Amino acid sequence: MADAALWLMVIVLIVAALLLVKLLQRILKAATSIPPKIDAIAGVAAAASRDLDAVAVLLTTQGYIGSIRNSVLDYGGSLNAALPDY
Repeated sequence: MADAALWLMVIVLIVAALLLVKLLQRILKAATSIPPKIDAIAGVAAAASRDLDAVAVLLTTQGYIGSIRNSVLDYGGSLNAALPDY
């Protein structure tokens, strides 16, 4: 009877060790997949930062166009003649 209990305990320990190894492999796989995701997020953040830099130029341009439009409307002239060619 003692031998059967001992063998049962050995089997339980082997199964537990196999499960532990499998879980640790999955944790290692998940941990090694993190750096590429961080690099991808950093690339998107850098692109978003460049997009935000363009917002200031856009706001300045909108103000410039608005002031030209108002000037043209005050004088009753042509908007095409007042805007510079680019």
